[in-house]
Amino acid sequence: MGKFRSRSGCLTCRARRVKCDETHPVCKACSKKNRPCQWEAPHTKFKDYQPSEATSSKSANIDGEDGKMEIDGYDGTDDEESLASRSRSPLANEDPGNRRAVPSESDGTSRSTSDLSPASFAIHSPGSAFSAEGPRSQNSISVASLLRQPVPEAVLSYSQGDFQLTQKEARLVHYYSEFLGRWLDCTDATRQFTLGVPEKVRKCSVLCHSVLSFAARHRREDAIADAAYQRCIALLIRRLNEPNASHDETLLCAIVILRFFEQLNVPSTTGSDAGQHLAGSSAILRASQGNQYVDPSAPTLREAAFWVYVRQCLYTATINQQPLDVDFSLQLHPQPSSMQDSHPLARLRLETAWANQMTWNTALIVNFCFETESSVEQNDKLLKWQGLWDLNQLWLRDRPKSFDPIWHGLVDDSCFPYVYFTADWHAVAFGLYHFACIMLHGFKPGPRFAIRTVENLSSKDRQILEHAHAICGACRSTPEIVQLSIILCHTIFIWGPLVSNPKERIEVVQLLEDFERANVWPTAWIIAALKVEWGLNSNSS
Repeated sequence: MGKFRSRSGCLTCRARRVKCDETHPVCKACSKKNRPCQWEAPHTKFKDYQPSEATSSKSANIDGEDGKMEIDGYDGTDDEESLASRSRSPLANEDPGNRRAVPSESDGTSRSTSDLSPASFAIHSPGSAFSAEGPRSQNSISVASLLRQPVPEAVLSYSQGDFQLTQKEARLVHYYSEFLGRWLDCTDATRQFTLGVPEKVRKCSVLCHSVLSFAARHRREDAIADAAYQRCIALLIRRLNEPNASHDETLLCAIVILRFFEQLNVPSTTGSDAGQHLAGSSAILRASQGNQYVDPSAPTLREAAFWVYVRQCLYTATINQQPLDVDFSLQLHPQPSSMQDSHPLARLRLETAWANQMTWNTALIVNFCFETESSVEQNDKLLKWQGLWDLNQLWLRDRPKSFDPIWHGLVDDSCFPYVYFTADWHAVAFGLYHFACIMLHGFKPGPRFAIRTVENLSSKDRQILEHAHAICGACRSTPEIVQLSIILCHTIFIWGPLVSNPKERIEVVQLLEDFERANVWPTAWIIAALKVEWGLNSNSS
């Protein structure tokens, strides 16, 4: 009898191209030959992948009959190897007249994206209709797990040589490094996403297309953004099916960048965000188990990506008021307080560690506030709350003096105090500290009224507003630090209803409108929700 390759059998039989009887935990073929029988975890492959159209344009579509992806005439036949072997790339034939991306033809060695194996779930383009997600599977994969295993040199899936960028692609990569890398490096003094990612885009086309889609979307070049996004997804699917995908830091970086594209692409009036790439970081990638430590100084791009992911989780968790999809069994090592500032470069590592320590503290606090452990005794919850409060105040006391603002005070007739810092990570840590205080004040265990009157604020509410004023003042002082405005966008769901001063309301709305105008971040739906809470007409100024 002939031998057949097993598609759903153990990895050992599939590698040997023999039929597997799929007996768990050890199949008969492996048992007979005394071979290690290894199995693939669920949901590590895409099957029946059918990306829907991006909402900002009609440049991408799917042929329903054969499953091939078409982007402005592109037949979906390029793969990463063929892209790396030629000098022209998907945006090479862009028509500058209408700014629509017309990908060039690939060479004869390319493979069709339609040969993907059937899948267990589908991922949709940002902006597509979505429903509330159910509980996460126990087999979901945390991005943190990508940090637990050192990357073997042999599995770094770069191309053998650099592929040539077109002038238009180089312009977008330059735009990313000039303006957008800062979004990801806001707690990283070594600026790895700004300096390291542009160096790698010519070696990894998945990363390249994620950068192109993000930059084009921020520039409001929607057709180019959609084409690059769809191309990135097609390449990403293929790469995630490779056995060593979970060890590739460029894929992790591409996914966290795609998450920003996804957030910029949701409808501004509804805020409908399926969070596919955020969920994809934990539900698509399967990583090997390893140590239980994460370095807050982020010495590698892989660890820098982890801290970006944590901040992205904070945004989603606060808006939806749910626990974070983060592995909190991880421990920070080394602790920032144990690190020495003995060298100018060591100082960058130290400052990164303190900024990420505040990120981690905030994640712990938000997770505590939204976790649903009804079985926990009230006294135990109060003790845990007190421990988190002390942790937050310990950071404030022990952080380096460089994190102090260089000036703060009221300016003109603004309701919010202005505050200036010397570095982005100082300002973001400041915002996260006040965010953590808001959460701790708002979710302190103990008796509370289900309905509160805004007219008569309690002392706790006033404390919450003081911290909110600090965040608003930081946003107004330095609008170029985008992460501060992102913090404003999600924390406002906690403190926004408490704002009763008409002038303060106007300034808050102005901050949100300015943020969307400058950075394409959807805030109209947040403003509409606020006005409902304030009892105002959604069309009122």
